[in-house]
Amino acid sequence: MYKELPPLPWLRAFDASARLGNFTLAAEELGLTPSAVSYQVRGLEAQLGHKLFRRERKALVLTRLGQAYRPVVAKAFADLDATTSNLFGKGAEAEITLRCVSSLNLLWLVPRLEHFRGAHPDSRLRVLSASWAELADGEEIDVDIRYGDGNWSDGEVLPLMTNEVIAVCAPALRTQDGPNALAQGPLIELAGVVDTWRHFFALHAPDCQMDEPAYKVDQSLIALELASRGQGTALVAEVFARPYLERGTLVQASELTLPPRQGHYLVLPKERNRFRPEVSALVAWLQDQASCSAIA
Repeated sequence: MYKELPPLPWLRAFDASARLGNFTLAAEELGLTPSAVSYQVRGLEAQLGHKLFRRERKALVLTRLGQAYRPVVAKAFADLDATTSNLFGKGAEAEITLRCVSSLNLLWLVPRLEHFRGAHPDSRLRVLSASWAELADGEEIDVDIRYGDGNWSDGEVLPLMTNEVIAVCAPALRTQDGPNALAQGPLIELAGVVDTWRHFFALHAPDCQMDEPAYKVDQSLIALELASRGQGTALVAEVFARPYLERGTLVQASELTLPPRQGHYLVLPKERNRFRPEVSALVAWLQDQASCSAIA
């Protein structure tokens, strides 16, 4: 592997000499003597079998091959420097990037973030929202909270929470007539989930005929807002409905529930350093908050 790659000190000497135009300035930058820099550049030229500089009286002038090689070497060092800083530098340690599915972000995470800041006042948290339908992209994400079955291969997957799926509606729409009355609608359903109204009625009232949902939406928050405005009964995870239930803007439309078949997971992308203390602290805090939510 990398059989053609010259020694990195030789490449550094070439990069500095090409940028600064002479061996003396390059030596000052690298903490070497001018003769040592000149020796390393000659070694690089000997390995490559081509001259990279023309030595003129007051300056170094890149040859045609030197001009072609310089941006490649410079980019390689720039990429290495940026990645090292990103993973291990002070800036990386100071900032954590957390991505969370939108509804969980607004309804569960945001109300708790002041507690995280209180416990970790020196941390800087970058919070991003994502739709459940978005493809995973962990390139710049330290911690990704996703909803699904936990079957992802692009990072370490840790269970966060699972919740029963419940039916909720505005207080004025609540009926005591059981699932058959619910089936007459209007119903609000989340698109793309495994726990649908058809599953609900198949489990609790297999003989009833349900109306097609009046609304299909792609976020629990939208379903909850529609339900709180009396537009129908929504089927959502209990963790999302809890703030509305506590405020009294929604009530459970039925005591019947669906057991969870999917849940929220922490995904720690392979491209990032998940063992940074700041990341480990955030992961532990999220798991603790999820545990408290389950008990509540």
